[in-house]
Amino acid sequence: MSEPEEKSLLEENAKFLKEFAEDGLDLTQVRSVEFAHVFENAEDADVFAEAAVSEEASVDILEPEEDGDPWEVAVTIDLVPTAEAISAHEERLDALAQKHNGESDGWGIYDDE
Repeated sequence: MSEPEEKSLLEENAKFLKEFAEDGLDLTQVRSVEFAHVFENAEDADVFAEAAVSEEASVDILEPEEDGDPWEVAVTIDLVPTAEAISAHEERLDALAQKHNGESDGWGIYDDE
């Protein structure tokens, strides 16, 4: 019996977007997409946040709720959510997070309607 192939990031994101659309979210409109990243310490989170902020992205740093929890950095970008656009931002931000000892922790769309 062969193991199932791991889906690519693009395929995974397309699957999630299809689920959002099936739930009634209009994906032809600009949406706020939040990309989450986690870090072991405040210094790495701060350096990543400074590097990630831009004209197109806003950044929020969330302190750990309990001892041992990671620092979280949310990068929010307004875009028309396509699998290609989300995957490109996710890959770029994950590479940047890894440079600063962090990692990607997924993304979400916030519906303001």
